[in-house]
Amino acid sequence: MTEENKKPVEPEICTIRIVFPVESDEQAIEFKKKIKALLADIPDSAIQFAIMSRPSGGRTDVGMG
Repeated sequence: MTEENKKPVEPEICTIRIVFPVESDEQAIEFKKKIKALLADIPDSAIQFAIMSRPSGGRTDVGMG
């Protein structure tokens, strides 16, 4: 195969959904800062952050496989 026939490598992404209980919004924000620091060397990384009420029944793994 010649150089002209090579297809560019399509980039892949990795997504991780982490759900855990916190005692306050401030605690959640501190965890977000720590995760952001861990990803600092990856320029195209993005964090989707949300604080929400715990699902009824108290389980944090509802709907996760």
